[in-house]
Amino acid sequence: MDNIKMTVNHLPSLTWNRLGVNQAAVAAEVKHTTAAAFTAKGTPAVTTKAMKAAEASAYADSLTKGIRRENFIAGKTSIYQNQTFATGLGREFTEYLDQNTDVVLVYSVEAGVHASSPMVLNWDYGKGADNVSQQVIVLGENAEASFVMTSTSEKEAGGIAALGTKVVLGKGAKLHLYKVNLLGRDFLHLDDTGAVIEEGAELDFIQMELGAAKTYAGCYADECGKEAKLSIRTGYALSGDDLLDLNYVTAQFEKKTESVIDVKGVLADRSQKVFRGTIDFRNGSAGSKGDEQEDVLLLDDTVVNKTVPVILCEEEDVDGRHGATIGRLSEDILFYLGTRGIGEKEAERLMLRGRLESIARLIPDLDTVRGIEAAVEAYGDEE
Repeated sequence: MDNIKMTVNHLPSLTWNRLGVNQAAVAAEVKHTTAAAFTAKGTPAVTTKAMKAAEASAYADSLTKGIRRENFIAGKTSIYQNQTFATGLGREFTEYLDQNTDVVLVYSVEAGVHASSPMVLNWDYGKGADNVSQQVIVLGENAEASFVMTSTSEKEAGGIAALGTKVVLGKGAKLHLYKVNLLGRDFLHLDDTGAVIEEGAELDFIQMELGAAKTYAGCYADECGKEAKLSIRTGYALSGDDLLDLNYVTAQFEKKTESVIDVKGVLADRSQKVFRGTIDFRNGSAGSKGDEQEDVLLLDDTVVNKTVPVILCEEEDVDGRHGATIGRLSEDILFYLGTRGIGEKEAERLMLRGRLESIARLIPDLDTVRGIEAAVEAYGDEE
């Protein structure tokens, strides 16, 4: 595994460089020779095939069916034009994955098959490890499946956790994808997702970021079929000196496509968060809808919160919306809870639980839900 030095999470439509949100720079030294222990709890509906990285990359690229990439956005060269299969973190991270992955697991569900139980994948980093892994998930026409991916470790552990996932959904297919970060406090976490969504297909993507000192996560989805749908729901909890850098992009190419991006979280102490959310209505997407919302609770004056909602539009007959709710716990709420015997720390956990519970309860794996609950209960203890 090579040392990391790259630029990720590029904003498709650039803004002033002085704001520091156009992209993120990542640098890290690999320190461990051990890799995470990987386990998979499967379902007969999902078949698994191992491929070399180059073979898997070529296979995924062949399924994009010639999606038209833009050469220029807002007068700048688009970072995604060099990716046949676009992803949230971008080209440099994809190249890093390919250079450092020996085997890529390709998961397939045949047309018309509905998996009755989820495919549960876990990477256990134990006391510390550096690990790179990739997956390709392909659902045939009208197939349906759920994938739960968790990254876990001991609380004080550190290392590098790099994960890349490419998704291809055939006509009418439906994928429920859950990614949960429960890593130790000293980890660097890089989690990349790219999706191609065909006609009438749906991607329901839930991401929970509750661990690691630094996290860079992104998803780029091409809604390239009529009535394709994308839903992204993200929950996070930051404290100490944590950093979370998010980049979600949806390109809606065809008529009556839909996208929803909903991000909820809490920042405390000196933590920092950047959220980039881009809804891109391309020429030909008449009748499409897009909505992105963020709900942020700030627990201290020393946190740094940056929110960059973007709507790009080449069509007139579209409905695009964005909004953000950013605030603190009022003195009235703290006083009221105090009269009920609830201290400030517990009040913060109550607020966090309220934001994350509605997301966590949708995950179809009890062990993962319990891990999230434990992370919420431990929130802020290190301070």
